Amino acid sequence: MSIILGYVPNERGEAAYARALALAAQLEQELVIMNSSGRHSHTDPRLAADSDLDTLVARARDAGVEARVERHSGEDGADALIEASRAQEAEMLVIGIRKRSQVGKLLLGSDAQRILLDAVCPVLAVKA
Repeated sequence: MSIILGYVPNERGEAAYARALALAAQLEQELVIMNSSGRHSHTDPRLAADSDLDTLVARARDAGVEARVERHSGEDGADALIEASRAQEAEMLVIGIRKRSQVGKLLLGSDAQRILLDAVCPVLAVKA
């Protein structure tokens, strides 16, 4: 079992990382840091640098938590998290969220809402 973190390199991602790390330590679970890019571009702002992900793994290990990174490119991030929650029998998914207007949700959809509704394990949505 593991705690799966949907990580993006921004303040929401950092807030979600801090909470996921605390949960993994408390529950003595492995932390799986997932970073996805739905585009075939290395300039996607959701794509974290390898050095940043290595730093997150090192911080987790310093806190006594086993951690690893999974990258998914060319795949929708929400779909990747939902599938990982099934495949890895996750204890919990942790995601960062932001406030979005009703019109924004209508036009762009809501990955967070899809994750909350479709994941097979509990989902913790963290505000920055």
